[in-house]
Amino acid sequence: MSKRAQALADLIQSFNDAVIAFVDRCPKKAWRQTCKDEDWQVGVVARHVATGHFQVIKMAQALLHGEALPALTMAQVIEQGNAHARDHADCTHEEVQKLLDEYGTAAVAFAAGLSDENLDCKGHLDLVGGDVSVEQLLNLVIIQSGGEHLASMQATIG
Repeated sequence: MSKRAQALADLIQSFNDAVIAFVDRCPKKAWRQTCKDEDWQVGVVARHVATGHFQVIKMAQALLHGEALPALTMAQVIEQGNAHARDHADCTHEEVQKLLDEYGTAAVAFAAGLSDENLDCKGHLDLVGGDVSVEQLLNLVIIQSGGEHLASMQATIG
């Protein structure tokens, strides 16, 4: 295991711990409040982080296998998020906690097992208009974008 991979795994673990702690503390009545940044309920945003952001490891695995990343537009990403919000509007604290534990743990293990060569493996990501490395992809989707969602949820419930 590389030092970079361990640092990334630690960062992902810290982020997952923060989201889990937020969900634990989130009052039941706040769970259904709408986050203005996403226009989704707090619980749905938390579920989106668990299932969407931590599932980026599938894209990272594709890069490691030399496969092309999906050519998604921002409009498609937004529509996928909106469909997820509609489909999971009734999600529960318990469901989201389980998903965060499962997918967060998998993302941490995946990152920890990478070599420096793996972290540097690149592929084209239309959403950023250029190539990204596995390390950049994980940081961009889990830490940066996921962090923006966490901040939105925190701002919504005060």
